[in-house]
Amino acid sequence: MKKKVLIIIGVLVLIAIGVFVFLYQKPSSKMVNPLTQTEQNQEGKLLVWEDPAGFKFFYPEEIKINPHEEDEENYAYLELTSDSHPGSILIWMKDNKYKNIQDWVKKENSTGSAQVFDSDLGGNPAQKLAFISPQKMVTATLDGNAIVLIEVYPEDQWWNETYNQTLSSFEFIPLQGEEISAPAKVSGSSGQTSEGGIIDEGEEVVE
Repeated sequence: MKKKVLIIIGVLVLIAIGVFVFLYQKPSSKMVNPLTQTEQNQEGKLLVWEDPAGFKFFYPEEIKINPHEEDEENYAYLELTSDSHPGSILIWMKDNKYKNIQDWVKKENSTGSAQVFDSDLGGNPAQKLAFISPQKMVTATLDGNAIVLIEVYPEDQWWNETYNQTLSSFEFIPLQGEEISAPAKVSGSSGQTSEGGIIDEGEEVVE
C-alpha cells in the first residue's frame, strides 16, 4: 500500500515538472503596435539630391525631380512632383536682392495675409510664410549673396510630411575651393544620387 502511494506521488511530481517546463518554454506572444508598424512602412526609402549650386537634401524615392536645366537665370530651380500625390515642392536659389531676411518677409507679405514663423534652414536663420489662398508655404534663408526659397503646394498630408523632411535634411555644401561663399551660377541643377492643409511644427509665430 505504501509503495503504491509513493508511485502515485512520483507520477504526480513528474506531471507537475512536465507542465512547468512546457509553460516556461512556450514562446510568449508580443504585442505589435500597429501605428509604429504603419509609420515604418510609410517611411520608405530616402534618396539624396546633391546640387551643383551648393546644397543637398533627402527626399522619398517616389519623388521625381525636374532640375529645369533651361533656366539660366537662377543658381538652382528644382521642381519635386509625385505620380501618386497631387501637389509639388519648388526649390529656388536666386540672387539676393534683400537687405536681410526680414526685408524679404515685408515684401512677400505686404498684404499681411500670411502667418509668419521663425525657422531654420541649413543651419541659417530662416522665415516661413504660410498662405491660405492659394494654399502654400514658403521657407526662405539668405546664404552669402543668394536667397534660398523652398515652397510647397500641398494637396494632401503627404506633401506636408515630405516638405518637413526636405527642410530638416537640407544642408549647404561649400563649393570646391571655398569655405563659405555664394554659389557660382550654373546652367541647370543635375546631380541626383542614390528623405490636405498646411501644418507647422511648433515654430514661433512672428506677430
